[in-house]
Amino acid sequence: MLIRLLSHLGPVLSLGTASVGAVSLKHSKRATSPASIGIGNPVLTSKWIEGSDYEQVVEFFITNSDDKNPLTWDDDLEVSVESSSLETTTPGTLIRLGPKQSAVVQVGVKNKAGVKAGTKCDAKAVVTWGSKEDPKKSTKDFSGECGIGDYQASSGSLSHHWNPDWFNDIKYGIFIHWGLYSVPAFGNKPGPKQDYAEWYGFRMTQPDFPSETYQYHREKYGENFNYDDFVSNFTAAKFDANEWMNLVADAGAQYVVPVTKHHDGWALFDFPDSVSKRSTVHYGPKRDFLKELLDAAKANHPKIRRGTYFSMPEWFNPAYVKYGWDQHYKGNYYGRPPTNPYTNKSIEYTGYVEVDDFLDDIQNPQIEALFYKYETEILWCDIGGPNKAPDVLAPWLNWARDKGRQVTFNDRCGAAGDYSTPEYAGISFKASKFESNRGLDPFSFGYNFMTTDDEYLTGEEIVNTLIDNVVNNGNLLLNMGPKPDGTIPKQQQLNLLDAGAWIKSHGEGIFGTRYWPTAQTSGPLRFATAPEAFYIHHVGKPSSPLVIKEPVPWVEGDKVTAIGGSADGTVLDVAQKDGSFVVQLPDKVIQGDKYIWTIKIEYKTGN
Repeated sequence: MLIRLLSHLGPVLSLGTASVGAVSLKHSKRATSPASIGIGNPVLTSKWIEGSDYEQVVEFFITNSDDKNPLTWDDDLEVSVESSSLETTTPGTLIRLGPKQSAVVQVGVKNKAGVKAGTKCDAKAVVTWGSKEDPKKSTKDFSGECGIGDYQASSGSLSHHWNPDWFNDIKYGIFIHWGLYSVPAFGNKPGPKQDYAEWYGFRMTQPDFPSETYQYHREKYGENFNYDDFVSNFTAAKFDANEWMNLVADAGAQYVVPVTKHHDGWALFDFPDSVSKRSTVHYGPKRDFLKELLDAAKANHPKIRRGTYFSMPEWFNPAYVKYGWDQHYKGNYYGRPPTNPYTNKSIEYTGYVEVDDFLDDIQNPQIEALFYKYETEILWCDIGGPNKAPDVLAPWLNWARDKGRQVTFNDRCGAAGDYSTPEYAGISFKASKFESNRGLDPFSFGYNFMTTDDEYLTGEEIVNTLIDNVVNNGNLLLNMGPKPDGTIPKQQQLNLLDAGAWIKSHGEGIFGTRYWPTAQTSGPLRFATAPEAFYIHHVGKPSSPLVIKEPVPWVEGDKVTAIGGSADGTVLDVAQKDGSFVVQLPDKVIQGDKYIWTIKIEYKTGN
């Protein structure tokens, strides 16, 4: 729907004058201000300005309709809202917008006295720019919900929730798949027979599945060794939450999403015994790994955002049998009674507690534990399927709002969702926010012992994948798969750290940026925008001069520098020639970096 698309149509520019420091907005004007500025689809979002007293964010799609003159600092563009219900508390502004180019500008508003949050109201978006002698103005009427009101337990109400701006900023997260499936750690060799190693418990019930997990299990462990028996081998003897979080930080990631319960139903966190005892708190290592990891994150890396993966169904939970449904394969995909696949005899579902209903008594209480006990900031559901997610999502969003916390949930909870989650998929532009997810492994999230070191994503491949996601309006959630003792394979660590060194050196061209609506990619070039700058990423070693045919928003007086590498900060000579932007790259810049070379155009402000 349109309201979802708008928030991601382009670079979100600064609210008010915060992005320009102490420099005054009032200064001399050029004689060539754009003749026309268009306003597209103003929207009252569910977001508020971080750190404010719930200043609601209104987003405006701004287009420079002039085919010749760019909008610059000198034009004093200001965006505000006029309404009998709202007052503008933080006007929006825009430093640069090329001819025929677009961007999203945010404005902060608050309800006027007596206007209840969530009230339907009418308003007018107002854009002013130009000189005192020749002032210009555009307006557009719109309507929506004024204030951050309550969510109701319905998909319709939840569909109005927007992912917070901080989720658009953080770009890169580490996914962690670790559980009983890490013991057999089998998904076959990378290639046509490989499958997700974390699906071992299901694949061992499928004699004809290409991964040959059924045959492998019988030969390796025997027909009478049930999947749940792996819990005694899931020792976690060398698990160190601080080491894990240090690796996440050193990898350059800004959020972490550990698996709390996969489809096998084994949880790595705590909840009431009346819900279930199928967890590592009650069996095996008898530890609450989620608490240990999130405590380490809070204590040592408080700026890293904390998410939680949660599987909505369980393959063989007896209480889920009545919800069995088909997806992808013939027969019940979920909802089967626990059975030995070789003898067809019924087996125990370890830790199962008799309940009346899976959704009311297991699924929702476990999700609520993640909300209120572990205070997750990102609920990363998987599969969807039968659910009563709105019953717990709406109260959580209202509770988080009252605590001043902006939280988010993905599109796999079975109800709405703030962003989509393509998995092991090609990367292409999407107007709505998305987050690509995949593993370092060619095709597995859980650790697969048959994957060799040279088959993991390299540091260079991680960097390329991240940048391709960022410039196309996406985040990257990249998975590492620990071993059952809690150690992370050495090669996975090395590749993450190699990429992390590059990411940290080039972070300003990644984090907090937005995609460029005019062009996301062109050959080896990748483009990203920020309130005060424009970034050009060149994949692979460039040559000099670098000729860029795309209409980058450079004007005379902008400062152009190399970002990252040993020549970080080197000022570059540039010029416009025959309609192209030409950058001279000294040899020290070309030789001083690797993987992707980044150029920054810092917009001129002031005189």
